[in-house]
Amino acid sequence: MWNHNTQFHPYLLRQLPSHIDRALDVGCGLGEFASKLAKRAVVVDALDVDSTILQKASHLNAAPNVRYRQADFLKANLPEASYDVIVAIASLHHMDLEAVLEKVKSLIRPCGKLLILGLYQEKTPLDYLYATISVPVNLIYLSWYRSAAAPPAITARTCPAQLSLAQIKVVANTLLPGFSLRRHLFWRYSLIWSRPACDL
Repeated sequence: MWNHNTQFHPYLLRQLPSHIDRALDVGCGLGEFASKLAKRAVVVDALDVDSTILQKASHLNAAPNVRYRQADFLKANLPEASYDVIVAIASLHHMDLEAVLEKVKSLIRPCGKLLILGLYQEKTPLDYLYATISVPVNLIYLSWYRSAAAPPAITARTCPAQLSLAQIKVVANTLLPGFSLRRHLFWRYSLIWSRPACDL
């Protein structure tokens, strides 16, 4: 099923490293990306705070190497320096970004990769321009995909973004040197960061 997040799944998949032993999906929702990630990784840990969503995910997007788990990422007991890839799709705006990035740095292996697809609060003329362009494009995509698949009976909870792109950059500059941030249509941004081999 198409939505504003699945639109960027191919882009995120292209950013994955060549070898993935263990991956983490933070706020996995219905598990659409976790199931795709499972085709490239040996093991995928998929976390979400919503037990109802996870139950649905385990039926819709089951895979033998995906381990769905109900947990608050910031409180979850996860193995340090164990993940080759950590992915967060439309989930970080529900949490404290600085705390999340601090924890990510403790969990990711040297040369591991962080992939974020997030929402940002519109503040600048360029933000509003992208939003304006997104409206008609969104209508076109919806008309294309409406007949392709029925909407799910249950969806993940949503909340508005609290940080602007400028604020996100300030936090990332402090914690993730060398990150790449890109603005996208459909009210999304991507942030890609690779941990240096010696950064432990």
